[in-house]
Amino acid sequence: MRAIPFLVSAAVVAVAGAATHLLSRFMPLPHVSVVFLAAVVASAILWGFWPSVFAAVLSVGVSSFFFYSPIFSFQVADLRDIADLVVFVVVAAWTSRLAANLREQSLLARRRREVVERLLAFSERVAGASGEEEVRAAIREYGGAGTDLEYETAFQVHAAIALERARLRREVNEARLRAQGEALREALLNSVSHDLRTPLATILGAATTLEGLGEATSPAVRRELAASLRQEAERLASYIENVLDLTRIRAGQIAPRLELVELSDIVNAALLRKQRALAAHRVEVSLPADLPMLRLDLFLMEQALANVLDNAAKYAPAGSAVSVEVARVGAEVRLRVSDEGPGMEAAELPHAFEPFFRGAGGAGRTASGSGLGLAICRAFVEANGGRVSLAGREGARGAVLEMYLPVPEGEADTMEVADDD
Repeated sequence: MRAIPFLVSAAVVAVAGAATHLLSRFMPLPHVSVVFLAAVVASAILWGFWPSVFAAVLSVGVSSFFFYSPIFSFQVADLRDIADLVVFVVVAAWTSRLAANLREQSLLARRRREVVERLLAFSERVAGASGEEEVRAAIREYGGAGTDLEYETAFQVHAAIALERARLRREVNEARLRAQGEALREALLNSVSHDLRTPLATILGAATTLEGLGEATSPAVRRELAASLRQEAERLASYIENVLDLTRIRAGQIAPRLELVELSDIVNAALLRKQRALAAHRVEVSLPADLPMLRLDLFLMEQALANVLDNAAKYAPAGSAVSVEVARVGAEVRLRVSDEGPGMEAAELPHAFEPFFRGAGGAGRTASGSGLGLAICRAFVEANGGRVSLAGREGARGAVLEMYLPVPEGEADTMEVADDD
């Protein structure tokens, strides 16, 4: 056992003896053992049973030497004093045992509370863990040497459960990713088999015709074949670009480079880019002159708008209108593209932005195209801090796609001051 508890117990007995001596000078003390009993109880509460027994034995010696006649002798002449000492020893032993038990129960309760609190902290830590590595880090932090057996037993059970839960979560995530990958691969293969085959067949046919007929073909026919080659090559390049964009989105590699730009530059660039596709349509553009500057990635937003315009040109009949309208709506700028095509059924709208999803296209026919344009549009708009929605036109055929882009705080304040003026 450590010596400190016994030394402190001796000091407590010495203090009790000094207090008894001081009190006896002012009043008679028929039972000095009462004062020493307090020292024994204090020792039991502070240090436990054996230090309190040591204090009791020491108290008997001190009281018999200093307070029972003959003074300064361990002999006790009076039988009543002997009885008093015997009673003191019995009471001290009994009290020491009770106080020591109370101390042990208090320490046990405190250890159990610490165990519960530590286990609760560990459980909260692993509950928010995103993977097995974080769970193992929590195990290293909350486990290890220096803890009692009760904690270690409960901790090992909790740690095993946490590891098993993390493993199952990882397996579920891997299974979901595998399922999504299989679905994506199947959709990609189906799309590739159709959307690549068509332009390639046209390119191959035009090239074969040019090669076979050579100079025998008229200039008009050669121009027509060259235009077909260029048109289908552009179509093929657009499709490949969309597939590559989807790959970047899936890999989480979209990192927009934001800068202050004018939305009119993006709109004009996208319209110029899709000028050939929109040639058979009436293009109506509404661009207010007082639009605020926006903090956007010009390339991503141009690509997003170009995909929407390409969809409108593809699904809307020739001669119909494709309109682009820009307006300030509170702290956002709304970019709306509407067409007069078949639109989408209400049941199809929630799936419109899913990769490879294609609507019926009217009359129950599956629409042509890869089904990537709107998915890429939403990803690029959201990467720029905006949001996108799709709905049908009220009281008419067609679709309305709206992009809402945030106005930078400084630009918003400037606009508000200008409005006040």
